Parts: sequence; structure tokens; C-alpha cells
Amino acid sequence: MIPVEEIRKNYEKLDDPTIQKIALNPKGLRKEVVEILNNEIRKRNININLIEFVKFETNFYDGEEREKLIYNIKNSVCTNCNEETELKGYKFNTLTSFIIALSHDEKVQIICSSCAKKMRLRSMLITLSLGWWSREGLFATPVSLISDFIEILRKEKYSKEVINEFIDENTGSLRRLETQNGALTTILKRFNQPRKILNTNK
Repeated sequence: MIPVEEIRKNYEKLDDPTIQKIALNPKGLRKEVVEILNNEIRKRNININLIEFVKFETNFYDGEEREKLIYNIKNSVCTNCNEETELKGYKFNTLTSFIIALSHDEKVQIICSSCAKKMRLRSMLITLSLGWWSREGLFATPVSLISDFIEILRKEKYSKEVINEFIDENTGSLRRLETQNGALTTILKRFNQPRKILNTNK
């Protein structure tokens, strides 16, 4: 672990844009490093609002507070069907390929089991029908389908991972809006948007 004094000296050498870039993505910083960062922001008079931003982003949920938040997440309204039922975290992988192109569509969502079953079935049927049609797809398709079956069998484990990922990714938003009614559902809806699409072209 790098000594705090050495980190302080390193931060003093950084230019303003770099300090601002660190402040806009402070997750993972130790508490003492956060204080060093905030001191640099104050000293340079970069943007005093960044200090408040860093405060929210690095004030992680832990212990009983985290357990309470997990309970509230599980008992929120499903953003897909608007039903009030227990929510869990799910990962869906859909593969499609054609001759030389392989497309991997990954969705990570916190939704109800009814919506999850529909999405899982649709995802697996698309992969089963359209995943094979490239050299990469011949290998990737069975791997994806097996991965889906494993996730179904170990859904509690994967649900816990997804919910914790949601909390860690959205700590700042959750902190800033935790006193507002409906804020959790709004953040869940944003989280449930399509995550990423990876395309491989050979």
C-alpha cells in the first residue's frame, strides 16, 4: 500500500484536468486519499461542487444499512411490468452471428421472476436459432447456453452479485436521492436499460 504522504505529493504534481478526472470517478479511493483529493480541489478552486460529488460517490453502503437497501430493492416495483413483487438480479446473454460477425448482447437487470423467465426464454431461443452461423458462434453458442443454465440453477448467487453491483455502481445517485419518493425505482429503471453490445468481426 502506497503511503499517504507519497500520494499527497503525487497529487500535488497533477494538473487541474487530471484532478477533476479523478474526482469524477472516485470509486475505490481510500478515505485518506479522498481527503487529499478534496484538499487539492479546495486549494486549486477547481469546482467546489466536486467535493460534494466525491462525498456521495465514496460513501458506500455497508452492514445493516446495505442490508436495508437490499431489502428495499427486492421489494420495489418491477420496472418491466410495474408489478409489486419480489425482485432479483439477472444476467441475460444473447448471441447472434452471420458468417464472420459475432454479436454478443448482454443485459443485466433487477426485475421480477415472471419478466425474467420471459426474457430468459427469448434470449436462449435467439441464441439457439441465430448463434451458430459463424466460426466463433459454433464455440460461443454452447458456452452461452450452458452459462444460462448455470445461472438458472444458481439464481440466488447471481442475484446477489447483480444487486451488489447495482449498489456499488449507483452509490452516488442512491445517496443523493435516498430521501426522495420513487427515486429507487427511477435508478433501477436506468440500471435495467441495455448494458452493452459487443461485436467481433474477423
